[in-house]
Amino acid sequence: MEIDADFHAAYRGLEIRMKALAESDGHVFLPSPEPLGPVDYVFVCMEPSLGRWARDADKGKAKVEAGFRNFISSIDDAILHFSIRHYLCGPEKRYHITDLAKGAMLVKHASLARGERYDKWYGLLQEEIDLVTTPNARIVAVGNVIDSYLRRRGFAKPIARIMHYASTAGLARHNGIKGHEEPFEEFRRSGSVSLNDLVRTMEQVLQEARVPAEVCDDALSQLTGREMTPSRQELIFNYKLAFDAMRA
Repeated sequence: MEIDADFHAAYRGLEIRMKALAESDGHVFLPSPEPLGPVDYVFVCMEPSLGRWARDADKGKAKVEAGFRNFISSIDDAILHFSIRHYLCGPEKRYHITDLAKGAMLVKHASLARGERYDKWYGLLQEEIDLVTTPNARIVAVGNVIDSYLRRRGFAKPIARIMHYASTAGLARHNGIKGHEEPFEEFRRSGSVSLNDLVRTMEQVLQEARVPAEVCDDALSQLTGREMTPSRQELIFNYKLAFDAMRA
């Protein structure tokens, strides 16, 4: 995996400014894995959450300093990565997942003054997208909140939308299957996606993210003992439908 030195330097400079903004608001800066170079798709999520990967700000800062990154440590992360790689990008295209706001906070605080917080971060998001995208790259909003915000701001590039991968959106996963019940049942019965598939995907993600071995081990341990529940199968199938439509 070769790294573009100029791209890396520009990305690191942008991260320094992102970290300063997060800390000025009293939040923990949680960086995304750095792409190796310009990408064909950027997926924009909301903001990172404290609680699961770090119980408080001090522990969060320590983990980030040790190499921890966003979007690497849950089965929902793994489902998103797997679906992008298998149903959208394939081996020939690159993608980048990011949050609009990069300061980690407790979920119960995330909805407070969200619009004002996003306004602070919007300019940096635009710079990030300008830096990491190829000329014909597509922007994908993950969830309705980001989709609505970017459209309200008159975002310059066309935006596609997919459902958020949060486990609390179980009803949306189920509703997304309506009208596709038969192909979903075939997908489910065939065991098209296994937990081992998700583990192998996360191993690739972690290798590309160049995180330390102990971070890799901890991230992969989060998948141990998980199950491919009907809700998770519905989420993957919803992503398959969305990405098939994008490719078409």
